[in-house]
Amino acid sequence: MIDTDFFAWREREFPFFQKRIFLTHASVSPLPARSRDALQNYAALVAAEGQFDAAHFSVYARCKERFAQLIGAPAQPEEIAFAGSTSHALGLVATSFDWQAGDNCIVADGDFPANVITWKNLAFTHGVETRLIPFRPAMDLTVDDIAPLIDERTKIVSLASANFVSGCPIDVNAIGAYLHERGILFCVDAIQTLGAIEFDATNVDFVCADAHKWLLGPNGTAVLWARGEVLTKMRPQILGWLAVAGRDNWLAYDTTPVAGAERFEPGARNYLGVVATEASLSLLQDFGMANVEKRVVELRNYAAQKLQEIGCELLWNPLPNSKGGVVTFQPPRGDIAALFNKLEERFAVSLRQDRAGQDWLRISAHFMNCEADLDQLADAIQSFGK
Repeated sequence: MIDTDFFAWREREFPFFQKRIFLTHASVSPLPARSRDALQNYAALVAAEGQFDAAHFSVYARCKERFAQLIGAPAQPEEIAFAGSTSHALGLVATSFDWQAGDNCIVADGDFPANVITWKNLAFTHGVETRLIPFRPAMDLTVDDIAPLIDERTKIVSLASANFVSGCPIDVNAIGAYLHERGILFCVDAIQTLGAIEFDATNVDFVCADAHKWLLGPNGTAVLWARGEVLTKMRPQILGWLAVAGRDNWLAYDTTPVAGAERFEPGARNYLGVVATEASLSLLQDFGMANVEKRVVELRNYAAQKLQEIGCELLWNPLPNSKGGVVTFQPPRGDIAALFNKLEERFAVSLRQDRAGQDWLRISAHFMNCEADLDQLADAIQSFGK
């Protein structure tokens, strides 16, 4: 748990705060001190003892256990695979089905390109049609947006758990239940909520997310969870020696995928990334995901109210029962790009553009932030241009 002296604890665990206030976890995260230390300790170990299995197999297994706990029921560690990015994880899902020409999948026009381009590319590789849920600025999607696009050839729907610009979350359980009633798979790009909000995969078949945002991990390490009964029907397009059932018999050249999600890990693994990610997940789980979610939602709501009080326009105004951590806004006056550059002297925030090319500022506070951070941000916005 957090020390009594909150600010001293924060600067020890997140050295970034010694220089600036970090408010952009929807973009990247500051690496925690414990993750830095884990990397340094692992590097020292393998330098002295060699990169043998004993150096990393226990943390590799422990990291998958932590991810399974984070994703929630019904995820199991053996259903977890590591990937290089969210795009990579989504690509593993998209290309591992027995697609037939004329099949279709559904994504949202307005989601991050990782979860659109991956699926659109299936038209060239597998003859699959990608259907787009029509764009709207808030991206407050519901079952009603999906239903008109579904037919008997719809195989999977892939959506972001929260939109990367507006921050609006979807009702994952309601959408997943609707799709499962119709025999349609559901893939979730969870990078904008996993690590910030408690996740329930009851009505989900795939979860994909990189570690470098709300999960507080390093770039280049991502998770892919695939539901067991679906996983066994998938055949990766790239099948390597570590991904097959007979991998201990090297010269058998077995092409039978291993039973679990390791079928998606064809060869040598990014153990440096796994070591750092495991340490980052331990921090979230030490604090408790229920506590993390409570603080993230409280801070988002506080920020939304504070910004509106000083005259800011919100792209999407958080609903009372919605869970997420992103607030996107325009200031009451002044050039937004110039304000962004000024804010960057004291804060880490994000500048984003909407479809019309308009600039918006986006903030995303995590559990180590506090209301005082947001008060300082509001004061800086109010004083700009006066």
